[in-house]
Amino acid sequence: MANDDIEKLLREINETNAPGQSAAPVSTNKITVKKSDSPSSSGRLPFAVASGVVVGGSGAIFGLLFPFFTIIQTGLTAAVAAFVTALIAGPPRWFSS
Repeated sequence: MANDDIEKLLREINETNAPGQSAAPVSTNKITVKKSDSPSSSGRLPFAVASGVVVGGSGAIFGLLFPFFTIIQTGLTAAVAAFVTALIAGPPRWFSS
């Protein structure tokens, strides 16, 4: 029964197409992303520095607000962690041009 339904749908689709026309061709183009060999040219190092500065600054503010943490302790730890993470992960697509 299911095969009859499929065949019926296929016939309806073929009838809706104008005579002599076939279905639109499917594009098989693949988008390739250029990967460079050096980390500085791809934006990995600038992104790591920028994320280290931003997250380190917010970590320092966190250390300023909470008395049981020091500004240096939280800011430096957050900056180093963000720098290493961004250096390993690399920049997102919106960061590199």
